[in-house]
This record gives sequence, structure tokens and C-alpha cells, in this order.
Amino acid sequence: MKKRKIMGIFAHPDDDTFGPGGTFAKYVQAGHYVHILTATSGQAGLSVGLPIETTLGEHRKKELKNAFSIMGVSHSRLLDFYDGSLSEHQIPLLQHFILEEVLMFKPDVIIVYERNGISLHLDHIAVTKAVIKLYDAGKIHTPKIYYFGLPQEVVAFFDHEGGLGIEKRAIIDIKNFYETKINAMKAHVSQEKDWKKIIERLERARKIYKNFPNQEHFQLARTTLSNLKFPESDLLAGL
Repeated sequence: MKKRKIMGIFAHPDDDTFGPGGTFAKYVQAGHYVHILTATSGQAGLSVGLPIETTLGEHRKKELKNAFSIMGVSHSRLLDFYDGSLSEHQIPLLQHFILEEVLMFKPDVIIVYERNGISLHLDHIAVTKAVIKLYDAGKIHTPKIYYFGLPQEVVAFFDHEGGLGIEKRAIIDIKNFYETKINAMKAHVSQEKDWKKIIERLERARKIYKNFPNQEHFQLARTTLSNLKFPESDLLAGL
């Protein structure tokens, strides 16, 4: 088996885990390289009121490291953007660092949040825009770029709108990595309120869509490949 490189690019320290964390754990265990680029330390976020010896941003860096350890992720970089600052005018600078990291790591696959950032968070949206604009400008040539998001049929459980489109879907089975994902989520102790809410909604969705918590959903956003068949069950298909 040829080892492939998968890169996740996100705004906050918990975005990779709360999002496609099961997928990252699955590909790491399969022997592939996973690299996570995070734009901010989440220093403007809220904590659950637990005693924090340093600033929230420094504390969340430690939580991120612990979550990576649980998922098996050994390649990562944390940028120094301020949480909540990734508006449109920051995209050129953000692109500079993303391009630098992509050219160094040379991923076969990039994963970002879908265009609405799943929760309409402006930081999420800015990161996705930065990556897609780099590809469309011909500055990166990653074979496959995927949006991660919620399928339209379950967005109501998460109080969101939109969801992934039905075209060019990939559905990754994470049944054997669901507990790994949950444990990695819980490593973000300061964000307990958020991960408790996510877990509760995953389990509520399970009652109607039995397989949903055991799957992570993607939509192919850009590709240099042809003759791909959908829906995919492997983000590395066609490489």
C-alpha cells in the first residue's frame, strides 16, 4: 500500500476533532500521514469555567495536543491568527501560510469545512475560502479537496441550515473509530458544553438515521482527477 497524505485545514483547535475526527483516526491507523493546520488557538472562545493556569489560548493548545495524541495525529501546525479575526480582509495573509504549508506537506487530499462553515462561523468560512481561492488561482494542485459537513437530511438536528449537496458525495464509515472520536472530543475539556451538545445530537439523530453517527460525510469540492465514481467510500479513491 502506498502511504498517502491527508491534510485538514481549520480555524479552531477543536474543528478537526468535532468535525472529521473519526476519518483522520481511521486513515492514521491505516498507515497514512495526516497533517492538521489550525489557524487560531481559539483564544476568544468560552470555557466551562474550569480553572485554567494560563490564558485560554495556551490551555487550548494543550487540549489540541491531547486530542491529536488520541487520534494518532503526529503532524500539525498552529498559526497565530486571533480567534474571531478571520474576516475577508485576512484571507490574503491566511493564504500565504496555507500555501506555505501545502507546498511543504504536498497532500493528496485536503479537507476543509463546507462553504457555510457548518455553523456559519466567519472564521470557518474564511479558511475554506482561502483554500478554494488558492486552488482556483492555480497556486495549489492537490488532487482532491473535500468539504466536510452535514448531510441535508440531518442538519435540523444540529440547528443548522444548508448541508452538503447530493453531488460528488463521499461517506466514510467510522464505526470502529467512533469512540476514538468521542474521546478526542472530550480532550477539549474547556469546550465541554459544545461536545456534550454534539454527542447528544449525534445520539438523537441515531434514533432516526441509525448509521449517521458511524459515518462522516464529505463532498468533493475540487479535483485534478477524472473518472471518479460517486458516492465514494474512500477519500483516496482514484489516486
